[in-house]
Amino acid sequence: MLFQPTTFWNLMARRYARSPIKNLEAYQHKLDMTARYLSPQDRLLEFGCGTGTTALIHAARVSHIDAIDFSSEMIAIAREKVVEQNVTNVRFEVAELEDWPIPEDGDGYDAVLAMSILHLVTDLDATLGRVYQALKPGGLLFSSTACIGSQSALLRSILPPLGAIGILPKILMLTPDMLTQAMTAQGLTVEHFWQPAKDAAAFVIARRPE
Repeated sequence: MLFQPTTFWNLMARRYARSPIKNLEAYQHKLDMTARYLSPQDRLLEFGCGTGTTALIHAARVSHIDAIDFSSEMIAIAREKVVEQNVTNVRFEVAELEDWPIPEDGDGYDAVLAMSILHLVTDLDATLGRVYQALKPGGLLFSSTACIGSQSALLRSILPPLGAIGILPKILMLTPDMLTQAMTAQGLTVEHFWQPAKDAAAFVIARRPE
């Protein structure tokens, strides 16, 4: 394997930070939809936060955000943004979701953000189970996920070999149905699904029942 996942993302971090958002209209729609559910007293967790753009946008809408990523370089950039933007209620840490301390049941997070990360995890069921545990009853998961499994056969044939040798991260071959069914299997209730095009990421809002 050429690159371990952490090495890949550490090497890509600065380039990633400079890259423009591919579909700004879709990204803004996801921000707006999320904002409708947020309240000033909310505590959020974002995992796979990258360089912190989304967390910092939502910071003014909530009480506190814990934002984590396993790439130390991504977190370094996010912390630079915190200083530049003078944001005081977002904490960026190098960590993986499986190692992040989960609050006691009933005292969990009001929301969890999983933006462009669920298709990159090793075990989707375990990750969603961890999300369920992290949420307080009634809490929400906001996710944006690439569903490569419903895209072209050529793309589906190219990505797994590149992931296997470490040129690209390993990507789960998810379809929208596979994604929402996995959420349901872990006890989450899907409340909103939006996919602007067949080859676009699926934006899903799911709730941990009361």
